[in-house]
Amino acid sequence: MFKKSPCDYWKCANAVGLFLVALFVICFAWYFIRPVEQELHMQMMKLSFFGFEDMSVVSFILGAIQSYVWGYIVVGLWTLVGCCIKPGKGGGGCCGG
Repeated sequence: MFKKSPCDYWKCANAVGLFLVALFVICFAWYFIRPVEQELHMQMMKLSFFGFEDMSVVSFILGAIQSYVWGYIVVGLWTLVGCCIKPGKGGGGCCGG
């Protein structure tokens, strides 16, 4: 009766979350690889991640967890907006319109 989308919420959210964690790991490592403007780099990390204090193991774990959770939030919002904007076959999408 209903077709399942090829990329359901959990698969997409997991993929986006893992992608954001990979970006966080690269950004964290870049602090040590290219030590230019380290103070600016640290300020950006503190602005982006709750509880990020310094380049330590605890901050790394907090940042990685938050990056993964942001993947679920972004895909959830994307799904919500996409669901309410794109009309289905019956017209109006899932929000009624």
